[in-house]
Amino acid sequence: MNTDTFWQIIASVKNSNDVNLALRTALSTLDKNDIAQFDVLYTQELRKLWHWDNWAFAYVMCGCNSEYDFLDFCNWLILQGKGDLAKFLANPDCLAEYEHIPVKNDLPAPYCDELDLIAGLLHEDITGEELPYHNVVNFAPQGKKFKNKPKLLMEQFPKLYAKFWQQK
Repeated sequence: MNTDTFWQIIASVKNSNDVNLALRTALSTLDKNDIAQFDVLYTQELRKLWHWDNWAFAYVMCGCNSEYDFLDFCNWLILQGKGDLAKFLANPDCLAEYEHIPVKNDLPAPYCDELDLIAGLLHEDITGEELPYHNVVNFAPQGKKFKNKPKLLMEQFPKLYAKFWQQK
């Protein structure tokens, strides 16, 4: 398992109705070592995203205000694929034009619950052994905590703010 294969697997499940099941199915064709390595690579991507700057634009888009909501948002970001993820991180405001943001009850819902757990659960089902727990949620995000003042958020993310802020 290398990063190219990792991103190929993510791309293969991205548009599935049930991405968790699709990821489990895709990973089930791999040996236990590749599943374990996929889990390591996934956690590395999550840790890169675990930053206050990213939480700030998640907050503007969808009111993301807990570490578990933010984790589900990061899962969704990873699911968009390597290219889109890089684009969003370089310019979060471009998400205002992104056409693939899920909506629930007329509000943006870019979340993917438990995608980060699939490889570990599958590995345990196959081998009876747990993978090492790669804690992401229980440590502070990198960087400086953002200020949730509307004026500051509007200045930092003008397009996201204009599109999503009033919907919350």
